[in-house]
Amino acid sequence: MDPSQFRIDWEVLTEVLISIIVLAFFIERALSVVFEHRWFVEKLGQSGLKEPIAFLVSLAIVRYWNFDALGIVFHADVTTWWGYLVTAAIIAGGSKASIKLFHDLLQVKSNAVREVATKSSVRKKD
Repeated sequence: MDPSQFRIDWEVLTEVLISIIVLAFFIERALSVVFEHRWFVEKLGQSGLKEPIAFLVSLAIVRYWNFDALGIVFHADVTTWWGYLVTAAIIAGGSKASIKLFHDLLQVKSNAVREVATKSSVRKKD
């Protein structure tokens, strides 16, 4: 085995990380149309469907563009499904993190999300 195979090219790693961050942000904003819709928030908001949906959308995107972050960073000759799965999971996780950033830290929420949060805080007080 060639030991230089695992040499990290910092320029490539930086480009991959920036691509992941940008994709996570794009996916989060695109899915906010669904996830912050009044119907979704009221009916499915607590169902745990957001993460699998974000993962499947991320997987479709990385597969369409053959974006295998592990393969790129570790200089693989071909892209693999394992690489797509890991890359999609990282992007979906980043998407969830950016949702938390918008909602919790920046207080940017849709009216539907605000209303449901207000209703549940009122119910907890009762």
